[in-house]
Amino acid sequence: MQLMHEHQHTPFAVSCALAVVIGGSVWLLTHFAGLDTASANAVYWRLERAAGVTSYGLLFLTTCLGLTSASALWDRWNLRKVMTVTHQYAALLVLPFLLLHLWGLYMDNTIPFTVDKLLIPLRSSYRPVPTALGALALYLWVSLIATSYFRERLGTRTWRTLHGLYLPLFLLVTLHGLLTGTDTHTLWAKFMYVTAAVVFAVLVLVRRRKRRALSARPHLPPA
Repeated sequence: MQLMHEHQHTPFAVSCALAVVIGGSVWLLTHFAGLDTASANAVYWRLERAAGVTSYGLLFLTTCLGLTSASALWDRWNLRKVMTVTHQYAALLVLPFLLLHLWGLYMDNTIPFTVDKLLIPLRSSYRPVPTALGALALYLWVSLIATSYFRERLGTRTWRTLHGLYLPLFLLVTLHGLLTGTDTHTLWAKFMYVTAAVVFAVLVLVRRRKRRALSARPHLPPA
């Protein structure tokens, strides 16, 4: 994954600006609409939930597209380029929704989250281990995005090794959502996490089988 192409600058900037507008609008609403503390917290609670689920969905999408592209699934329909670009867009769009998720958590006073409790693992007294999984996943995701900009300098082998961080990243985010999400007990949330985990596991197995099959092919000497 190489980020970011010139034609991606505008939509990425627009999505980030939209996230700022949404966050600012929610702040204005809670401060100037005469909402009491409980009502304001409820607004931020809905924001953090919606943004969290959306960022998880985008992460799931970009992970699936990355795995299927690496397995050459889309080559037979000549869709590899389209899916690669979609994979890149989805990866970039995780950022604005993730920021909205963190903003909602920070502003919701039901469970006070300071900046250090959000960003430093095990600093939070609220479910410290599951919360730490979210912080670790954040740093893994930032590492993946950052190294994608330097793919040519890092070299293909090093970049692929670093890109393998998507495996623990997706698992950490899924566990974080299951163990800390307030909607985990609902049927739709259980369906979402279980389905995502099953699809992820199947695609990982398919990719590994594909790689083993390729490595098992005899290497013919040059003519």
